[in-house]
Amino acid sequence: MKKVIWTPVAKESLEQTEEFLSELWSDQVVEEFLDKLDYRIEQIKLNPELAPTFQQSEFRRLLIHKTVSLFYKNQPKFIKLLLVWDNRVKPTELLSKLTDANIRQKSIG
Repeated sequence: MKKVIWTPVAKESLEQTEEFLSELWSDQVVEEFLDKLDYRIEQIKLNPELAPTFQQSEFRRLLIHKTVSLFYKNQPKFIKLLLVWDNRVKPTELLSKLTDANIRQKSIG
């Protein structure tokens, strides 16, 4: 089973998603989302190739909920979580955010 590393961008985007959900829905909905996210992360730890690649890039997109995706990169020794993304947002800045998350993590570790 591979280790999972959260990039700063992934952590920030998860916090934003949690805040958004808590403003609109109950704490129970937020907990259910987080449980589903944890479950899906466990799945990719066991099978890092589970999610399809995104637009012929090095990034993979894992659907967490019909409105939320988790983007990650499968590295030889670990899985790098890059971004929690609201699928309803216009995708024009998505690839640049993924690239930024990937580059920022390289400079850290």
